[in-house]
Amino acid sequence: MRPGQNEKGQALLEMTFGTVFLLGIVLIVFEMALLFYSYISLLNAWREGAVYASLHPEMVPGSTEYTTYLEVTSNEAQAAGLNTATGFFTITTPIKDTASITVTLSYKIVNPTQGIMLPWLGRMGLFQSAIMSAWTVMPIRPGMP
Repeated sequence: MRPGQNEKGQALLEMTFGTVFLLGIVLIVFEMALLFYSYISLLNAWREGAVYASLHPEMVPGSTEYTTYLEVTSNEAQAAGLNTATGFFTITTPIKDTASITVTLSYKIVNPTQGIMLPWLGRMGLFQSAIMSAWTVMPIRPGMP
């Protein structure tokens, strides 16, 4: 036998393990980016709702202003690609204080890679769904355009 003749199997094995490892890293980076994008989109929707609520502090559930508040917030979330169906996207009624208003949103993100199971490793602790929430206290600014 010549030296190096038995190394073909070793190189194939090393390449297989390296590829699986790199694929796992790429999957983790993809899921982290998905979480980050969804959180930024949730923050943008929450900010739009907070600005509208601070300009219309007199709104109550059932009023036209409240319906517009829900539409403005939902439209911003939809424009960012978030699923605004019931059970995924929740907008709470703003809480009014003497000089401020508090707006809270929550979003359930479902991982598109949740069906991927690796042999012997399973999901490796990666999430199947996650609930994010954002809230803010905005000063009341009635009468501003």
